[in-house]
Amino acid sequence: MSETLKVELDEELLNKFKRKAYETYGFKKGSIKKATEELLKQYTNEGKANWNNIAGILKDRTESSVELQHKAWSDIELKKRRTEG
Repeated sequence: MSETLKVELDEELLNKFKRKAYETYGFKKGSIKKATEELLKQYTNEGKANWNNIAGILKDRTESSVELQHKAWSDIELKKRRTEG
């Protein structure tokens, strides 16, 4: 079973990642997927994702998860407009 993960990344960072992925896995279909999976496996297996630090961090918030997401995205858009204008 596989799922799709969509993320927005800094263009320079993404280009570096793609370059490294192609150097490692070759310029062929599936190279980016392999590199991403390998990176995620390393990140989660090496203990860098310490979920204990995150658990319960929002327990005192009264907003729903959807409300928090909307607020986060509106904050991001506001910052984006300020830097563009």
